[in-house]
Parts: sequence; C-alpha cells; structure tokens
Amino acid sequence: MSNPFDDLEGEAAESPNTGDDEGTTEAASADESLESAAEEDANAVESMPASPAESGPAFEYDAVRQRPLYARGETWDAFEKKLRTTITPTLAREDVVDEETREIHDAVLRLATEEPERIAELVLEARREE
Repeated sequence: MSNPFDDLEGEAAESPNTGDDEGTTEAASADESLESAAEEDANAVESMPASPAESGPAFEYDAVRQRPLYARGETWDAFEKKLRTTITPTLAREDVVDEETREIHDAVLRLATEEPERIAELVLEARREE
C-alpha cells in the first residue's frame, strides 16, 4: 500500500509554490513585528520608575559616612516618637515597610541642608531658653 500523498512531495520539490513564499515572508514579518513589540515593552518597563516599595533602600550602606549625632535625650525621644507615629506610617501608606535607619538620617540631614536658617533659629531658641 502506497502513501496517497507521495506524489505531492515530488511536485512541491520540482516547482515551488509562490504562495508558500508569500506566507513565509508574512510569517517572518509577523515574527519581526512581535520581536519589535516585545523590545518596546521591555524598554518601557525599564524606563518606568520602580515604586518606592519595590526599589529597596535609596542608597547602599557602603555609600554611608558615619558620624555621631549628639542630641539631648528628650530630643531623641521626640524624634523617635515622630518616626513611629508619622514618618513610618506615611512610608507604609506608600507600601514602604523596610525603611532603613540610614535613609531616615539622610533625609533629616537633607532637610537641615534645605532649611539652614531654621536650624540656626532652633539653636538660638535653645540658648535663650537656658
């Protein structure tokens, strides 16, 4: 018993069908379009800023310069209370639950740098009180 499609293989090998070539070209073009779209999607994802919760600490520990901060106990207590009651909950609302102490300290020093006049006022107030 012979294969009824044996004769089709011979015909296809002798005279290639131009319709098949067009299909192959269209398939290749579609593949290229899909690849291009995938690359664009990947580039879009890379260019999107990560959410604060997913990005991890703002900077690595090896970027830190440790220096002592000297403050009165009551000042530290007030700061730690604000950290627990205001700062940490605000970060948590943005899904940041893994804040690092270095990030908080860095933010405090950046705030002080942005408002140096206020720092001077606070020092003068403290001297006048005592």
